[in-house]
Amino acid sequence: YAPDYAILTNIDFDHPDYYEDINDVTRAFSDFANHVKKAIFAWGDDPHLRLLQPKADVYYYGTNSEQDDFVATNIRKSTQGSHFDVVFRGQSLGEFSVPLFGQHSILNALSVIAVAYMEKMDLSLIKSFLMTYQGVKRRFSEKQIADITVIDDYAHHPTEIDATLDAARQKYPNKQIIAIFQP
Repeated sequence: YAPDYAILTNIDFDHPDYYEDINDVTRAFSDFANHVKKAIFAWGDDPHLRLLQPKADVYYYGTNSEQDDFVATNIRKSTQGSHFDVVFRGQSLGEFSVPLFGQHSILNALSVIAVAYMEKMDLSLIKSFLMTYQGVKRRFSEKQIADITVIDDYAHHPTEIDATLDAARQKYPNKQIIAIFQP
């Protein structure tokens, strides 16, 4: 598989039934990255992603203006979603919003904005598309049972569970959060 672009959100030890250790996972990502044709968009805070040396250009995204190419700034989180400004190497690309919750949703949107920008897409279209994006099935799917909100999320790894809890705290800041994990 040789995609034009790849978005790499993190390298973390997962699927221990297949991978021996984090180094084995990193090797698999490195192999994949070497097949990317145009560019890779990698989360700048992940130390394992920083070690990759693919053939394609790498653009880092995140919240650190000192080290990232695409930066989310002026982040505002509410019970309605997340709002942030995007800067690419010092140049403002505008304000964006997503009706999603948690820092990971901001970072995911930022990576999509970065790809769209590099493809010279109309960012006003990207803004409108992001405003209507509802996420994917089994990721923060909400159901109401009487006065209790149940959130079904496929998170099965510590990093993903933390992200889901972060999202729940953003959307429901005044509610008690109880997590039930089904192995």
